[in-house]
Amino acid sequence: MGRVGSAHRGRAIVCGVLLALAWLGAAAPPERGAPAAAQGMAGRVPILVYHAIDDSGSAYSVTPARLDEQCRWLVENGYTAITLGQFWAAAQGAAALPPNPVVLTNDDGWPSAFVFADVLARYGLVGNSFVNNVSPLAPDQIALLAQRGPVQAHTASHAALTGLDYEGQFAEIAGNKTSLEQITGQPVLFLAWPYGESNGSAIQAASASGIVAAFGLGGTAAQVGALAPYHIPRIMIAVEDDLASFAAKVAWY
Repeated sequence: MGRVGSAHRGRAIVCGVLLALAWLGAAAPPERGAPAAAQGMAGRVPILVYHAIDDSGSAYSVTPARLDEQCRWLVENGYTAITLGQFWAAAQGAAALPPNPVVLTNDDGWPSAFVFADVLARYGLVGNSFVNNVSPLAPDQIALLAQRGPVQAHTASHAALTGLDYEGQFAEIAGNKTSLEQITGQPVLFLAWPYGESNGSAIQAASASGIVAAFGLGGTAAQVGALAPYHIPRIMIAVEDDLASFAAKVAWY
C-alpha cells in the first residue's frame, strides 16, 4: 500500500510540474522522430542576468540604450529568447528548443524591470524576472510585470542564505514563493540565489519549498543535457560590457 501511495504521489508531483511548466511558457514536447541533430543544436543555452536598467553607471547597471543595442544584436544574429519554463522542460527532455536559444533574466525587482521588459518587447523578446519580497514594486506592479514574462523567486529579504540555518533558509524561500504565487497567480518553480550563493541546507530548503531548479551568478552558458539543477550558471551583463564583450559572452562563454 505504501508503494502504491508513493507511486501516486510521484505521478501527481510530475503532473503538477508539467502543468506548471506549461503555465510558464514551456515549449510543446518534440514530435516523435525529430532529428537528434536539430535538438542538439540547442544544447548550449546562455542565461544572461541583468539588474538595474538605468544611466546610474553602477557596477550592476546597464543603460537602456546599451540594452537596446544588445537586443538588436540578438535578433540580428538569430537568437530566440525563451522562458525559464521552456529551458527547464528542454533540460528534462520534455520539449525541444529553437536554434540559438537565450534566456534573459532580471534580478531584484527594481522599478527598471519595466524598462527591461519594454526594451525586450520592442524586439519581440521575452524576459524573466526574479523578485524578492523587499522589492520596491507594489503587489499590483509585480502582477503587471508577470504579464510581461515569468516572475520567479529571489527569497523574501535577499538575505545571504549561507549565513542562515535551515529554518531561516526555508522561511526565506518558501515565504517568497508563496507571496509571489498569491500575487501573480503563476506557479513559482525557479529560484535565483541571492549573491549567487548556496549551500547544502539551502538546496534542501529550496527543494522542500517546491523549487525544482536554482540559478547562480557568473559562470558560463548552461548545457541542457548536463545540469546540476540547483547550480545552473548564468552570465552577468554589467556596466562595462560593450557590444563586443556582450557578443563574446553570448556566443563563447
